[in-house]
Formats: sequence, C-alpha cells, structure tokens
Amino acid sequence: MKKLLIIASLFLLMACAPQQALLKPTSSGYPEGMFSNSSVEVVRSRLIDGCSSKGILVQEASGNQVVCGKTMDGGDAILAQMLVGNSYSTPPERKIRFVIYQLASDVKVTAQQWVETQMAFGQIKRHELNGNNQRNDIQQFLYSLGAQ
Repeated sequence: MKKLLIIASLFLLMACAPQQALLKPTSSGYPEGMFSNSSVEVVRSRLIDGCSSKGILVQEASGNQVVCGKTMDGGDAILAQMLVGNSYSTPPERKIRFVIYQLASDVKVTAQQWVETQMAFGQIKRHELNGNNQRNDIQQFLYSLGAQ
C-alpha cells in the first residue's frame, strides 16, 4: 500500500510540472531541423559529434539514421524504472533516433526520443518521450548543431 501511495504521489508531481511552450511546432509532431546547403554525410557527422561531445554513446550510425543512447541514473532512472520496467529489468536507457534525408540542396533531420529497458525474459519495453520539455531539449540540440 505504501509503495502504491508513493507511486501515485510521483505521478501527481509529474503531472503538475509546468510544460514549456514548443520551440518549433512541426507537422510530424517531432523535433525537426533543416541544414541548408549540406549533405547527409556532413549532417550525420555533426550528429555523431554532437552526441559524443555530450557524453552520449553513438549506438548506430548508418546511411540515413543515427541512434544515440545513455543509461539513465539518479531520480530520472528511478522514475523511468517504475514507468517502463520493474525490479528485474535492466537500468533504463534514454535513446534518440535521428532520421536524416536530403531535400534538394538541404538536409532535413527528424528526431524521436524514448526510454527503453530489457525485461527479465528478454523483451524490450519502450516509452516514448514526447512531452514539450523533451521535444524542446532535442530541438535545442539540433539548433546547436546549425539546424534552422
């Protein structure tokens, strides 16, 4: 009963947290950035460098996609563990997938962020992070790399 009360209190606090206004509303609903007069290879390299310089592990970098991730710690990890996993699952990881594609002489990037954990019998559980605060963090990251 006590554990249920604690969980309910945490969700209530999370629901009361103020949401920022979106920096850039997009038609896809995900953070997006346009890199003018560039190529997919150059933008992919910028994303890899940006993730690496922030201490985020580059887990995959293929033709039109970059996936970065980091194991969560502290209070965020505890909340994510309660939301996505259980006491037998692996520590939760925050992951970001950047999809990169050429549009004439420009390159567009769309990003999706989620939390993931592996359960005791191997299944992967995910929870998308699509709140305004999380979307703004990724949008700021894209701006810091030169996106418009």
